[in-house]
Amino acid sequence: MFVRRAAVAFAAGLAMGAVYWVLGVASPAPPLLGLTGLLGIVLGERAATAARSRLARHRAARSTDPGPSGSRTDQGNAP
Repeated sequence: MFVRRAAVAFAAGLAMGAVYWVLGVASPAPPLLGLTGLLGIVLGERAATAARSRLARHRAARSTDPGPSGSRTDQGNAP
C-alpha cells in the first residue's frame, strides 16, 4: 500500500514539474525549503494523530475506572 501511495505522490510531483515547465514558471520554493515544509506537515499530522489516540485511550480508561475505593457505588446494599 505504501509503495502505491509513494508512486502516486511521485507521479503527481512529476506532473506538476511538467506543468511548471510548460508554463515557464519557477518552483515556488527551493527544494530543501520545500522538503523541510513537507517534513513539518508530516510530523504535525503524526503528532495530531498520536495526541488524538492518546486522548481517546485516556477517556476510555476514565469511563471504566471504578473509582478511588475500588468498588462501584451502584451495587446496592451490601451486608
